[in-house]
Parts: sequence; structure tokens; C-alpha cells
Amino acid sequence: MNHLIYLDCEFTDLLFPELLSLGMVTTGGDEHYVELDRDDPTSAASLAQASDFVRHNGVLDQWGLVPGSAASREQMGLRTARWLLDHAVRFGQPALIAHDFAADYQLLEDLIQDAGQWEAVRDVIRPLNVNDLTGTFDGSMAAELAYESLQTTRGLERHHALADAHALRAMCIAVTTGKRVKL
Repeated sequence: MNHLIYLDCEFTDLLFPELLSLGMVTTGGDEHYVELDRDDPTSAASLAQASDFVRHNGVLDQWGLVPGSAASREQMGLRTARWLLDHAVRFGQPALIAHDFAADYQLLEDLIQDAGQWEAVRDVIRPLNVNDLTGTFDGSMAAELAYESLQTTRGLERHHALADAHALRAMCIAVTTGKRVKL
């Protein structure tokens, strides 16, 4: 399935999640990543609500590693909607948004709605929960290899939304096809 887009989000906490960053990767390896701009006054409230886990386990420490990714929430939504619309045109059919945590897809949908773009995007994406593919040996090994490669080549580690989206992609491809992806 070449019309899959793998999604991961980082957010404030599990109980009341507010989006902090979003990473997506197509089956072919095209990337999209946005994160709240620390210098944007409208982002300050969300960043201030980040849990201790988010503050002390590598989420916020990895801010700024992807050039051009900092944005206000509205800009994040507009950029994400445009990227999804462009890929839907390229695919020629709705894109399946593969995620392993339902809140990730909900945060994506909320982001696009808040940017006023849901009417344009809703018909070109479909959620696909791939949680049942996680936890296999082959999938876990593929994800670990993706993390190692991204850490070595780009400094991205676990709990960076783009790294986690790449790991999800690697895991799903390994489980469904038996193949390893190269980053």
C-alpha cells in the first residue's frame, strides 16, 4: 500500500493531551514535521502544560533539530493540511493515516480543524490504527534499527515525533512485508 502515511505526535500529557509536535512519513519516505515555536507567545501556554515526562525524557530537549519546523499552532495546521492535500493528489486516492495510538489521529484532526482546513482534508485521509502490528519481534527490531540510524545521521531519538513516525513505518513494513527500510 503506497498510500500510507505514518503518524506520530508528541503532546503535553496523557490525560489532557495538547499537541506539541507532529511527524508524518509516507511509505516512500517523504517527511512532514512541525513543532510549536518556543518563541511564539500563543505556543507558551501549551508548552507550559507539558508533563514532567515530556520535560525530562527527551521530548522538548529535541526541539529545533529539524530546520524550518517551528510554527504557531495555526501554521502547524495549515502546513499539515497542505502537505496532506498534496500527497492525496499524488496518491490519486485518500491517504491512510497509520497510527498506533488513537489520540495521535485525534490530535491531527483537531489541528486541521482549528486551522479551518478540515472541510478540504477530511475526504482525502482515513485513519488506520496499526496498534495490532506493534510488539512483534521483527517489528521491534526494525523500529530499533530506524532509531539507531536516525540518531546517528540526524540526532533524532525516541520521543521525537518524526523519529517515532519513521520507527512506526519501519515496524509496519517489516511486519507486513518482511523487508527492512533504509533511512
